Amino acid sequence: MGRWNEFFINMKYAFRPHKPRLVGRLIKTVVQSYLLGRVPLRYVECALDFACNLKCRHCFTESLKDPTRKKLSVEDYRNIALQCMRLGAVNFSFQGGEPLLLDNLAEIIGAFEPGRNVISVTTNGTLLNKKKIIELKKIGVDILTISLDSSIAQEHDAFRGAEGSFQKTMDGLYLALKNGLRVTLGCVVTHQTLRSKGVQGLVELAQQLNVLLYLILPVPAGRWEGQRQILLTRDDLLYIDELLQKFCYLRTDFQANLGGHGCGAVKEILYITPYGDVLACPFLHISLGNCLEEPIALIRDRALTNPYFATYHDKCLASTDEEFIEKFLSKTFQAKRLPLAWNEAFERQGC
Repeated sequence: MGRWNEFFINMKYAFRPHKPRLVGRLIKTVVQSYLLGRVPLRYVECALDFACNLKCRHCFTESLKDPTRKKLSVEDYRNIALQCMRLGAVNFSFQGGEPLLLDNLAEIIGAFEPGRNVISVTTNGTLLNKKKIIELKKIGVDILTISLDSSIAQEHDAFRGAEGSFQKTMDGLYLALKNGLRVTLGCVVTHQTLRSKGVQGLVELAQQLNVLLYLILPVPAGRWEGQRQILLTRDDLLYIDELLQKFCYLRTDFQANLGGHGCGAVKEILYITPYGDVLACPFLHISLGNCLEEPIALIRDRALTNPYFATYHDKCLASTDEEFIEKFLSKTFQAKRLPLAWNEAFERQGC
């Protein structure tokens, strides 16, 4: 699939004519990135809380959850939004846990100026109904990213730890599309599941519905901590490349960048925990700094001095770069407290 084809499908999700202030910001971002070669921060993902109604096999929330720490306030989120927008961010995503469990979700999303930004919510889909979807549209949500790990109900239910979750998720998916929300699907794949009928069925479903399907690469963290048997092999990665060429609605995170092809962590993407820790991505449990203690721009600039984040790395650091996993990610395994501090993970290695 060509780069421009990727770009136009991606922009179909971002372009929202009913948000004229967003359209202007998107045009500015595209001009900077494609014509001037200056790629700004694009996407910021906020984990609002780690509470969830499912028990997924791969969940990493228990690793980061710390009831002794104070969670970010709505005013904190307002400040985060302003800082990130100054750095160029046009897309803010909210996840958990399960964000639809939060009573103040609307207030938090409002702090991120939905009229000027693309707003997406990552959900397992089981709590969606028509009333909830209308509420989400009303507060400015543009995209729902729905977790769906197999087209076979029993497989999905087993992975998500709840019987009947597949049907609830599918019902929510169709309701969202029917009521005008854009939808992307997120499917966690492993060496064991990548070629399965359940994943093949999701690829076909995405093409039928004209919705993006993101293949989420496995990471030996959280409940999968240290389990390297799940990691994709070289042949698995070549197989994914073949699928990407064949199916225009299929993606990994590498195809979402405005800049170079590869890992966009820190350059275009940041992840913020409920306690203000700034991470390169949800699966690298290494703190780049805390936004309650330092400006996000300073945290990002410092992280960009690290050679692993300075360029569009050609491997997923958390999943397919064996050297990075061995040298750095492995330090988070069995750590007494996560996320691991930046200096503990990197500076002793001279990075």
